[in-house]
Amino acid sequence: MMRWLLTYADMITLLLAMFIILFAISNVSRVKFQRLATAISGGFNSTDSTNNPPNGGVIGNEHGRSDEANMASVKAQIDKYIARQNLQSKVQTRIDRQGLVITLLSDKAYYDSGSADLRPESKELLDVVGAQLRGVRNEVRVEGNTDSVPIATAAYPTNWELSAARATGVTRYLVEHDKIVPTRISFAGYGQFRPKFSNDSDAHRQQNRRVDIVILNGKPAPGAENGSTS
Repeated sequence: MMRWLLTYADMITLLLAMFIILFAISNVSRVKFQRLATAISGGFNSTDSTNNPPNGGVIGNEHGRSDEANMASVKAQIDKYIARQNLQSKVQTRIDRQGLVITLLSDKAYYDSGSADLRPESKELLDVVGAQLRGVRNEVRVEGNTDSVPIATAAYPTNWELSAARATGVTRYLVEHDKIVPTRISFAGYGQFRPKFSNDSDAHRQQNRRVDIVILNGKPAPGAENGSTS
């Protein structure tokens, strides 16, 4: 007549076991869980199949925040130099999705018209930029740009050659004089094909004649542990 007690006792035991399990998993030890998952996976003749969360379980992107802080610091230092030297009309800085963009307006400020030879004031500014580049390890890309006015000289048959020559000159100066690691820097010449403004006025064309030094977001460049060459 008391056989129902056996079923009741079994149910109570199972409920107790369930609550113990729930309590145990509410305070998960990451190390113990990893060991448990590894042991279970091994029982099925497979490798550890635990889904490892990105950034080791850290919420957010720590490297991204570090990048933003570095970019803001470099921008602040360069902006101080620009203000001190009253170069606001010749140098511009901004942070966008690529990273930190340092724009040298090349028209008559840092180059003679139709020339890729760096002027002394260009080199002085590049020394300031180079000093800041040595403080970060991100990759750097130097981008040459022109307006849409055609050029046809023996040295530069088109704007492609002129923009590439200006970007090359800046890149070589940063590597050879400011000791930036060559593996972390590259250059590109875009000619007139990436204008900031339409080429419909002298003011807009002046803004399009530029060299952009872009400190790129993302992981450090290969071989850039020290930020500069010896």
